[in-house]
Amino acid sequence: MRSRRIYFLVLLAFLLRVGLGLFAYFGLPQVGYGSETEKAGYLFLDAYHRDSQARELALSGQPLSRAFDAKFSSDQYGGLLWISAFLYRFVDASPLVMVFLAALVGSLGGIFIDWAVRLIFDEKTALFASLIFLFYPDSILFGASQMREPFLMTLIAIALYGIVHVERMTSARAVGWWWIAMAWMGMLFISPGFALLTIFALSGWVFLGGQGRRIPWQVAVFAVGLFVVALIVLAASWESLVAVRSGGMLGILGDWARETARWNADVLKRSSGIVQLLFETLPPGLAIPFVVVYGILQPVLPAAIIEPGNPFWQGLGIVRALGWYWLLPLVAYAPFSAWTISNRQRKKQIIWLALLVWVWILIAAARGGGDQWDNPRYRVILLAFMAIIAAQSFYALKTRWFWRILWVEAIILFVFTHWYAWRYLGIGVNLGIRNTLAIALGASILLVGADLLWQSRKRKNQL
Repeated sequence: MRSRRIYFLVLLAFLLRVGLGLFAYFGLPQVGYGSETEKAGYLFLDAYHRDSQARELALSGQPLSRAFDAKFSSDQYGGLLWISAFLYRFVDASPLVMVFLAALVGSLGGIFIDWAVRLIFDEKTALFASLIFLFYPDSILFGASQMREPFLMTLIAIALYGIVHVERMTSARAVGWWWIAMAWMGMLFISPGFALLTIFALSGWVFLGGQGRRIPWQVAVFAVGLFVVALIVLAASWESLVAVRSGGMLGILGDWARETARWNADVLKRSSGIVQLLFETLPPGLAIPFVVVYGILQPVLPAAIIEPGNPFWQGLGIVRALGWYWLLPLVAYAPFSAWTISNRQRKKQIIWLALLVWVWILIAAARGGGDQWDNPRYRVILLAFMAIIAAQSFYALKTRWFWRILWVEAIILFVFTHWYAWRYLGIGVNLGIRNTLAIALGASILLVGADLLWQSRKRKNQL
């Protein structure tokens, strides 16, 4: 029964992804804005560029290894472009081939989440985590596209299952190592940077779950070896991409930081709405932090509902925002809920995952510059980790911090709904963006502070 349930859910998730992909291919040219990308049946510009170059390579008769040449710049690392070109040369040149593959791979990750969380917690938590991974709106959206996100999401889920299998199983550990090796090799091929991040995340998981024992030397050697290989591949890929001339690894990282800053500045110059107003009205020292916070809130639900737009894209934006604003409180509560776990090692491991997720969310928000697409796109890659900590949070609603987080979210939604209603519909009072931010921040601090004070006095009276 349990096996059939997860396989049924995976099948349903696959059909949803394929359905959206088919709609995009056949329907988007009629219901979109009329851009070249939409007319070609693509949801994302990056996917359109990569697929165009993949078909060019597939039909050219050149070796597929050319996917890793600097000429094909639509794919930073070349791995996904190689896969696309291979399929377009030997299977079919239709973009739907990659849609089916992305949908299949993105859905299969739910099985590994189920297997992993059963070993970490229990069946009900595993089911809830799998539901998040399979049916979170952005997971479906990117799984219906020719993007790298569904591949990375599932590869991370496979690697996590592998390390948990090795950690928990006294026999047949080789199976876990095979899953880990396969996942990391896939990440090295598609995006070496996430191979690095996964090594870092799972090394911390193993260390914190060691119950005072030293990490096995095999684990250390394997992790260090893959880290070195990934670093070399990442460095080589980045040099070929941006033609850096700085020497050494520090030079490469420095060039990456400069390119990131330059890209963010360009995005912010082209931004509209609240981001542009932030930079026009706030002091320079405050604008960036507020843009990061605004990036965390993307896709912003009041904006998705109120801002006028194409019905398809607006509807999609509302669904995506609803999904994030449902998941966000559980992810935010995770560092608090982890303290309710009785197993000391498991508690540390979940706190580690929660902190890692939040560091990544902040990086994604800073990297994306408040953009409503790139922030969620970077964020969803770690959905395997988010699904686990969110599912654990859901079954550990034992402290008032979850309700405080919900109150803060409700305040933010209310205040910014008013701001967008005034800006686009002329409803309400023009408070200005600075006053709007001050009200949201002040009301949140007052409400949480008052509740903390009340709970403190309540405990004193009970003594």
